[in-house]
Amino acid sequence: MLTLSAADDGKGLGALLDFIPGATIWTWIAFLVALPVMWKMVYGPITKALEDRDRKVEDAIAAAEVARQQAEQQMAQAKAELDKARADSKRMVEEAVARAERQATEAQRAAEERMKAQQAKAQAEIDAQKRAALQEIRNEAVNLTISATKMLLKRDVNDDAHRQLVRDFVATGAGRK
Repeated sequence: MLTLSAADDGKGLGALLDFIPGATIWTWIAFLVALPVMWKMVYGPITKALEDRDRKVEDAIAAAEVARQQAEQQMAQAKAELDKARADSKRMVEEAVARAERQATEAQRAAEERMKAQQAKAQAEIDAQKRAALQEIRNEAVNLTISATKMLLKRDVNDDAHRQLVRDFVATGAGRK
């Protein structure tokens, strides 16, 4: 009988490695008989579990790929919306600037028109006052001429008398009545 103690034959564990043909045959028979049972009870569930795990990993990879594609699509959509918003804001700013420039031009034109109208009105007033002043001067000249003529007709005309007449006329306020 085979013992495992090192003291028995001095070989130690090396005796386990000795080839014994009968033991080898029975080991193979036991292995072959147990193989279908092990295949059915151990390897089958392990293989199925590994396949399930591989399938889950592949499903997770596929789901991750789908999620990545969706994320890329959403990023592209967000970028497109951002670009559109930028373009809209740029357009709005340009329109506001153009509108402000139009309003400024219109305000400037209106101010110029008001200024021209006021200038025309002031010029018309100046012309009217000038005409009134000229008319007043003419009337005054006529009055002076009439007064001077009246005084001349009442007096004898000589040089000394004429000078005195002009002095009196000027002193009395140019003959005003």
